[in-house]
Amino acid sequence: MNVIGLEVSTSAAKSILFSLEEGVIDGHTVRYDSSVSDMSTLVPQGVVAAAKRAVWELVKKTDRKITAIGLGGVWHSLLLLDAKREPLGPIYTWADVSAGPSVDAVKQDRDFVLETYRKTGCMVHAIYPLWKYFHLQKTKPELIGQTKHISSQIEYLFQELTGERAVSKCIASGTGFFNIHTLDWDDQLLDFAGLSPDSFSELKEGPYVGSLRTSVAEELGLPAGIPVTCGFADGAMNQVGIGGDRPGIMSFSVGTSAAIRMISATPVIPETPSTWCYYLYGGKRLVGAATQGACNCVDWFLENLPAQVGTYDSLEKLAWGRSIEDAPFFLPFIYGERCPGWQDRRLGSFRDVKATHSLGDFYLAILEGVLFNVYHCYKLLTEISQEPKEILISGGIMNSQLWLQMAADIFGRTLKTTGVKDASTVGAAVVALQAIGRLKAGQGYEPESVIGTPPPSIKAAVFEQRFQRYLELYAQSSTE
Repeated sequence: MNVIGLEVSTSAAKSILFSLEEGVIDGHTVRYDSSVSDMSTLVPQGVVAAAKRAVWELVKKTDRKITAIGLGGVWHSLLLLDAKREPLGPIYTWADVSAGPSVDAVKQDRDFVLETYRKTGCMVHAIYPLWKYFHLQKTKPELIGQTKHISSQIEYLFQELTGERAVSKCIASGTGFFNIHTLDWDDQLLDFAGLSPDSFSELKEGPYVGSLRTSVAEELGLPAGIPVTCGFADGAMNQVGIGGDRPGIMSFSVGTSAAIRMISATPVIPETPSTWCYYLYGGKRLVGAATQGACNCVDWFLENLPAQVGTYDSLEKLAWGRSIEDAPFFLPFIYGERCPGWQDRRLGSFRDVKATHSLGDFYLAILEGVLFNVYHCYKLLTEISQEPKEILISGGIMNSQLWLQMAADIFGRTLKTTGVKDASTVGAAVVALQAIGRLKAGQGYEPESVIGTPPPSIKAAVFEQRFQRYLELYAQSSTE
């Protein structure tokens, strides 16, 4: 059976044609232009148009019968709708941390913060929809007065494709309104925000499907009524796409941001907020940590260099020749911090800079700083959960042999990869196959894993020493 995996991110809509026998058969990506996305916000109608275009471009190239569409989208997005379920403004994504000042005031009540964190698995932090909504109540009361429905990026796409109103428990678990223990909206937090369950779409366990509307089917060149899954979060779908929805497998993705994730049968929430815990499906929780900075830090550095210097290849060459022992340090919080400290006002910086440092040293420090942020989260996560049997690495880091070697040295182990490109889009396709019975519900896709990084080198001990210095600098950078 052939299905389409369709993912809408903060920067593009991606579609793939997929089957269990052949894997990814074809794909098409439509990047949003600046009128649709500034990363922090998205124009909902523009996202839908890009998603339709991505599917149409794919469909017109094949004569294969397509039996379902699986949807994936960003976690932690907020879209306000009016009584007719029309958008009242943009989609606020995880990258929008404008709620920071309002959140800072709430954080003064430490008992409330801890209670909320332990109930939801979500820290009181500006990335989460609950706190975006709380901030808008204070800053745009007229907008809140018009709001009748709370939605998200992927829910709106599902609504436009099927005409139905539904939200997966997976997406809901990343809102801050959802109780990770009861797997339902949390009544106390709804009361806190002045909302009721009727404000939200109906919660659905995966894989729930709607039917493709006739008008949309005609646009896309697909049969009317084919199943469309109620969308899942991209991070969760990454875990499914690499075969990580089974015990002992940790995913380590390095894209715009970076994340590590593992499956757990029960909620895993530390006493002191550091990691997060969301819901996947079939009773499975996803425990992990995510950073605000990764490839976006590298891009920021390149964009501020002259064009003839600021290329990945040139900086890789410069960095290979430098000594890590004497490199500066980089705190990768130029876009604020998610895990482990949850301080959206924490600032990035270069530290321990000397006159002898050159461009290659600074680039090396950025790569190291991003990995140290993730490794810091890894150390905290494995204190409350099991050590993974395998770590499967993916994302933009795979384009840099230098970065991969550093990852192996810092984690002290060889990391593996499935070689699956766009793993989160593959995960959405896998859920579509589960929805139509090609796979049993909850039965995962297990691509073959291969060596993804070199083995740790003799520099591993040096990185361990430098990590201790990084922790000192990290503590000094606290804004609380």
